[in-house]
Amino acid sequence: MKKYIIPILVIALTAVSCSQKRLDIEQKGVVSYEAFYDGSDESCQSAVTSMYDQAIRTTGNYRIYVPMNYLFSLPGDDVYAGGGQYGDCDYAGQISDFRTDVTNEVCSNFYGESYQIIYTANLVIDNFEPSTPAKKDLIAQARAMRAAYHLYLAIAFGTPPLVDHVLSATDKPGNSDHQELLKWCAEELEAAAADLTERASTEDKALTYRWSKGAAYAFAGKARLFMGDFNGAKSDLEKVINSGKYALVPGNKLHSLWEVDGDGSAEKIFEYNIDFNSSIPVWGSGVTAQIVHTTWMAAHSGNWRWDHTAGIPSDMYNQGWGFSGVTKKYAEALINNDGMDSDRRKAFIKTYDEALGISGNPETDLAYPTDAACPTLEDKKKDPARGSSTAAGMFCVEGYLTWKTISLAKDIRQGMWNDRNFHLMRYAEVLLMYAEACAQLGETSGAGLAALNAIQTRAGAKHVSTTLNMTEVKNEKFLEMFNEGCRWADLVRWGDAAKELASMGEEHPMQRDRMFTDGAATHEGYVVYEKNNSKLEHGFKTGKHELMPFPYSATSVNENLKQNPGY
Repeated sequence: MKKYIIPILVIALTAVSCSQKRLDIEQKGVVSYEAFYDGSDESCQSAVTSMYDQAIRTTGNYRIYVPMNYLFSLPGDDVYAGGGQYGDCDYAGQISDFRTDVTNEVCSNFYGESYQIIYTANLVIDNFEPSTPAKKDLIAQARAMRAAYHLYLAIAFGTPPLVDHVLSATDKPGNSDHQELLKWCAEELEAAAADLTERASTEDKALTYRWSKGAAYAFAGKARLFMGDFNGAKSDLEKVINSGKYALVPGNKLHSLWEVDGDGSAEKIFEYNIDFNSSIPVWGSGVTAQIVHTTWMAAHSGNWRWDHTAGIPSDMYNQGWGFSGVTKKYAEALINNDGMDSDRRKAFIKTYDEALGISGNPETDLAYPTDAACPTLEDKKKDPARGSSTAAGMFCVEGYLTWKTISLAKDIRQGMWNDRNFHLMRYAEVLLMYAEACAQLGETSGAGLAALNAIQTRAGAKHVSTTLNMTEVKNEKFLEMFNEGCRWADLVRWGDAAKELASMGEEHPMQRDRMFTDGAATHEGYVVYEKNNSKLEHGFKTGKHELMPFPYSATSVNENLKQNPGY
């Protein structure tokens, strides 16, 4: 037997040796780890570019449409999740109605992919030294990115692990301390700001598309505001304001902040630059790259439910999923505060009649493709090619439709791709946070009041505050930051969430039109409500809904990560 075994072993070892040699052949088109992180300015720039690419995928579009906006905006009392009907893409409805559990896809994807962004930032920080001016700035960008996403995770989940280096395969970091994590975020952002480039002027678009000195201080101020360090927040935010590099756009340009025309505007502090590339195949192998390098999903999510309407206005992108229903509570608060003719009201919401182009106000009525055949207002009121056309109606539309974040036809490429930028911070939020810091410190006039008044004056609001206090700040923040991911987190830290969010999910509005439901000769909108008759949980519960649940996908593989209360 031995005489057969020895030749077989020789053959086997020879085969292994040959296979190993074949495996040692350098793979074409792949750069080795050592070559990629070679310490040069160029490789550092490439690593930072990869970091931004990951952030665009996670924040703007990739997985569950727009996870950041869903996670932070939908739990508010200004926005309904919407969709086609109850249960449509229920991961969004769960967030809005406060019946989220540990398997919710919005939570799990935002959580996991935020740590992917942090990982790409850590690769930069761990592999390069700030030995040249270029690398010093690039590493500071990575530090700012890493701190900002830790801040988002801290706001949403409370005590997520602090990951300040590239982890090994066996590392399983546990919960952080919430206050210490916020402090770390603020200090990291402040340290990064010292090495970051400052925006040259309000006309400098390029320095809104990456981390800058002003962006780092803005986020540091936010971190300090959330930790209750109002003096620190005021100091950081003052640096942004006093730099003179940012300004509010005029009231009549307010809607442009959500258009391609507004990319890199004076008001933008930090946004992801979306650059449509027509050479990437629309479908097939390149579809993922195409989707994530446009705000296609944001455009669909924010637009009205196109298949529940008889027609779409001419200037508007003609598709949508209806995941940004404006609540009547918000709409009436805005109108009562601003008046119907304010620039902000006209930029942010439409009445049902304005949306159909039949309110009789040419300035605010939307145009339709059938207008040429319907020259008079009475003709338009009888036109069956507009309005809520299904028997059920438009789900989670309550007499008003969102206009603020709507996608316009002029910003669409090749029929469906939108390349407007996705902003994380604008100057209006900085002014409002600064006003809050001053109000929390007991200042009733001065620079804090001026910051608040600047927002109100730009809005064209009827109500302009004559004194600074938290009531005034809360009201203005509610109105200005509609559907921008602030409301739920603000209500939680102010201690107002239980009061304002208790009834969310109790019932859902349906916008109907008597032309289609009752055979009326003219359009007449009305709202009916679907009661939540199921036994599903809904409404904010104290002691639970201050935080989102850590995903099961995280806790199931990390015994050191303890779940948040109530989940």
